[in-house]
Amino acid sequence: MTEFLDLVPFARPPQWGAWEPLALTMILTGGVALPAAGLAAWHAAASWAYLFALTALCALACGLLGVFVPLEQPLRVWEFVAHPAFSSWTAWGAYILPLALLCSLALLWLHRRKEPAVRTGGLIAPVRLALALAALILGGLVLAYATGELRACVGRPLWSALWATPVLLAGGTAGAAGLALLLALRLWPVLGRCSAPPEGLRRTAPALVPLCALAALLLPAPQGFAPFVGPWWHGPETLMVLLGLTALLLHNTGRGGRTAWGLAALLSGVLLLWKIVHMGEIFGRNAALYPARAAFFDLLRPDALAAFAGTAGLAVLVAVLLPRLLPPAAPTLEG
Repeated sequence: MTEFLDLVPFARPPQWGAWEPLALTMILTGGVALPAAGLAAWHAAASWAYLFALTALCALACGLLGVFVPLEQPLRVWEFVAHPAFSSWTAWGAYILPLALLCSLALLWLHRRKEPAVRTGGLIAPVRLALALAALILGGLVLAYATGELRACVGRPLWSALWATPVLLAGGTAGAAGLALLLALRLWPVLGRCSAPPEGLRRTAPALVPLCALAALLLPAPQGFAPFVGPWWHGPETLMVLLGLTALLLHNTGRGGRTAWGLAALLSGVLLLWKIVHMGEIFGRNAALYPARAAFFDLLRPDALAAFAGTAGLAVLVAVLLPRLLPPAAPTLEG
């Protein structure tokens, strides 16, 4: 009887909602942006360090929100710290993510507006190098946590595959480039530079949209599950192509075109993670009949829309509030 039950396709909807793929996207985004901030700080590129530190801070704050909200007993999170047990990636994440958040905040504080003599002299240089090194290490740990947490779920073949890691990193890179471009549209004039964002970001974001679409297109349904997916399995990359085409139509409209590319890159990262995390959950250890169409259209469920709105709201709040509390310094150290 047991053998028979193991072979019966059992229709059960995914246990994860919208918060989990969103949280993982933003954590990966922060994990990519934080080492970029560290590299910029190491080379004394104050404007870039501030931009990527703010990107990491926005992303990690949203990632922690996505981890915290779905918990059944969120007020017991402190027990991870009070009773450390490093037997799982979740336990490690309870230390890694807050430390990465504090590191990005420290980089923002270091590169805030103040007198040039104070910024460049005294103990600032050793502190800057120490924070840069910490950002590089913590960024790597954040990426290791985000990819390891998902790959540890061996009951989902799409998550535990070896190629899942580069796909996840591609989504995080697209998210970081898109979010940094959106922030640069606001910050670059404040930083004393031209009104246009840096050329590197303007070129990177459009290149990452088709990369994410290609990665999503090449994501195979695990062996034996092909009859359950149908054309809706390719819904996320179809949306990415539409986002890219829309941004391409707006490409020559100045600020509007750059905003469109930033949003397209950020949302492409979200959609890529939606496919591998949320839609990938339909492939359990045994065959599942929860259709790919239903998993794709979970994007429009009220709880998913609330998760998107909450994440976007927190990102906007951090992006608007922190530059007012810690205004960026005008560039003097980089060319």
